[in-house]
Order: sequence, then structure tokens, then C-alpha cells
Amino acid sequence: MMRRTSMWMLSRSRSHISLSARIPKQNVLGGLALGRRWFASLDDIPSIELSLPALSPTMETGTINQWKKKVGDLVEAGDVVADIQTDKATVDFECQDEGYVAAFLIGEGEEYPVGTPVAILVENKEDIEKAQEIAKTLKADATATSASDSPTSAPAAASESAGVSGQGGGSALPSAAILMERHRIDPTSVKASGPKGNILKGDVLKALESGNFKILPESKSLDATPTQPQAQAQAVKPEVKSAAVPASSGSGSDTKGRGYTDIPLTNMRKVIASRLTESKQNVPHAMTTITCSLNNILALRKGIKDQGNKPPSLNDFVIKAAALALTSVPEANCTWDDKKQSSVLQSNVDISVAVATPDGLITPIIKSADHKRLGQISTTMKDLAVRAKDKKLLPEEFMGGSFTISNLGMFGISQFVAVINPPQACILAVGGGEDKMVDPNVLDLDSMPNPADLSKATVMSVTLSSDERCVDQAIGSRLLQSFRGYMENPMSML
Repeated sequence: MMRRTSMWMLSRSRSHISLSARIPKQNVLGGLALGRRWFASLDDIPSIELSLPALSPTMETGTINQWKKKVGDLVEAGDVVADIQTDKATVDFECQDEGYVAAFLIGEGEEYPVGTPVAILVENKEDIEKAQEIAKTLKADATATSASDSPTSAPAAASESAGVSGQGGGSALPSAAILMERHRIDPTSVKASGPKGNILKGDVLKALESGNFKILPESKSLDATPTQPQAQAQAVKPEVKSAAVPASSGSGSDTKGRGYTDIPLTNMRKVIASRLTESKQNVPHAMTTITCSLNNILALRKGIKDQGNKPPSLNDFVIKAAALALTSVPEANCTWDDKKQSSVLQSNVDISVAVATPDGLITPIIKSADHKRLGQISTTMKDLAVRAKDKKLLPEEFMGGSFTISNLGMFGISQFVAVINPPQACILAVGGGEDKMVDPNVLDLDSMPNPADLSKATVMSVTLSSDERCVDQAIGSRLLQSFRGYMENPMSML
């Protein structure tokens, strides 16, 4: 039943991108891999090990959002086995092999590195039970590896366990014991979640937040004879004064302790944090700011609206103006090759536009924006923004681009500075429009006008962050001058 052809393809669906693979053992193409391993048990079971693939250049880990099959189900060519959450999108894990699901090696909602075995398929349904024995071995190996890679290993935790006895009969770690002493919490009222019933610091914090704890009488202490680690912790502990915590009746409303909620980082935010930190450390940022008048664009939009038509948004005009400015100053339409230490001029003007999603920012791309009409830009941008928020973008729709625009004007931000997204060399930070008194006869709105000639105008500030290695401030200034020329003469963009 199983097919052993060697072939890669990316198939698309309306809601997700689908990964399809038929590859032999250890075949890798373009950084994407679906490992195949033929296991030899006592009865030589023909089976396939599916591994977590790399679905983007920045993907280092992935999460199985949902398994679409159950153990024992038949998987046919083209069936979706699971939904995978990458650092940028949700991906359909589509398998082109045929077989029966014998075991899942990882659970839903758990994050694992790329290449981790995730499932086993078998050719014969009768071999499922035998393959599950192999799966137990793989799970045990994965657990051992995870434990060895953990920054706080079990032996270290055990060596630190000390102090008072909790509900589970175990001890309290020094940090937990100090926190309980500070708030005079009865250890027997704290629900322990640590190994062997040990009380962890998180258990004490949860008790403080929920109010489910008892207060020790003034005459009692947590432990008359603290253990050595606890005594050392107390010896270096600074004197901290805190407000008394009233006795709890079991409800969280009776506790005045400071509460908080830990929110784990999404894969996307981890990647964003890593890349932007790297950018600020390694990319020499040059910042240039210019002010543009929006009067003509606002008048044009009003005229279109008066005719009963829906006008392009201000952001659409910004995208078009930036694209045309890049054709006027082509040396700014470039990326930086870190390996070759050289600038790479791009032939296409592909504008990445930052879109906020619950998981973080993503930058869908308006390709060949200089050749698109304003109406096409508006339609494309709306479609990309909706699918970005639904995590349904295809990789080619958010990977790449030669120039980025980040617009916070709709949030009332007048001016800000954005961080370059390597390997791109430029990012334009767009603020909102503001009413100011300006001289309409002076092209440079930043110069000192004649007070007698002042008139009211709506102006917008934009700041260009550029990689000084390939787009210095002289090039950046010419780019911004061209951008302002298009923004103040919108008819040239129609």
C-alpha cells in the first residue's frame, strides 16, 4: 500500500498551506524534510516516521495545533494529518504516503524543535500494536533528551528541595519558603505541584493570587531548624518590609496580595524578538524624517467619495508613493547580503506592510507595487490583512520583500522610529496626520515660514530607518523627497 516515490510539492488550499511529501530516508530539499525510517522489529514491521518539517527559513520550532487523524485511522494520499503552528502561519501537514496511524509521538499544543519525530504510520493495521512498542522507546528517548536539555534538571531541583512540609508531605524550595515566611503563610494550606510533593515558588504565588491559604499565628515560624540551603538563602536575603496580608476566608477577593498572570511568548513573538534584537545589535541604523502635506490627498479622497465611490485609504496612497519613490531612487530598493558583505539591488519593488495580529506583527507583501493601481493595492492589502490575522497566509506572501512600511497613524501616533527587518535595508515609519499652520508657498515644510503667509494644513511625519552600509542618509533623503513629491501630488499616482 505504501508508496516509495521521491517527490516534493507544496499544495495550496483556501485556508492553509499544505505540505506534501514523498521522500526516501534522509532526503531533504530546500530545508524542508519529512524523515522516513523503516523500523526492523522482530517481525520486520514496515513503518514510516513522520518528522516535524521546517516550513520557513526562520522556523526553529513548531506546535501541533490539532491532530486530524486518530490511532488506527487509514491515511490516504493527500490526507491532512495535522495542523502545525509555525512562527508565521498555520500549516496543513498533508502526507502523500498511505498507511495506518500507529502512534503520535507528541501531543497537541506542545512546542518541539524542527526534525522531532511526531508520528508513525504502518502498512498493515495488524502491526499497529507492535509499532506502538517502538513508539514507547522513541517517547522515552525524547523525554530523556528533553530532561537533559532543561536548564533546571531533576537532580538540581532535588538538591535544592528543602524547608517546610506542605500538603503533599514534601518540602519547600528555599525561594518558596522565603515567600511563605514573608507573608506568614501556613505551608500545609499550600497545594504543592513539585516533584515528591515539594512546594514551588509558583505554588505560593498561585495561593497568594487565589487567596486559598492560611495565615500562621505570630508565635509560629515556618521552620524552627531550616535546612542548609534555606539557611544560606536567609543569610543573604535583604530585609524586605511588606504590608500585612489579612487572613483569607478562601476567596480571592479577601487577599490584597499583588497578583499577575504569566503569558508565554508565541513562536512569532520569539522570532520577532530574536530578529529585532539581532538587527539593533548588528545593523547600523540611519534615521531620516520628513513632513508631507496631506491636503491634496484628502481633497482627492473627498471628491471620489462625493461621486459615490469608495476612495483608497491613506495607507494605500503611502504604499503607492513609497513604491514609485523606490523606482525614482532605485539604489534604495535593496537588501543586505551578510555573507558576501554587499548590497543587493532588487529588480522588483515588493512592499512589505506591517499588520498587527494577536500573536505579533507579520508583514504581508504587495508584490510589484509600483505597477499596481491604487484600487488593486487597496483590494490586495485588505485581503492580505484579513488572512494574516486568520493565520492563513502562504509563505511566499510574507517571506521576502524589498522595503517595509509600518503605519501607526491610525492609533494616534504622530511620529516613531521602526527597527529594520533584515535582510531588508529600509523601513518607513508612518505617523498620523496633524493640523498645523504652514506656508503653502514653501516646499520645505520644516523651514521657517513667513507668519503672514501661514495657513492651516494637515501634515504627516514619516521616518526612514535605513542600513547605513547600503542606504546612507544622503540616499535616504533623496528617497524621502521623492516620497513627499508623490504624496503632495496624488494625481501623479493615478
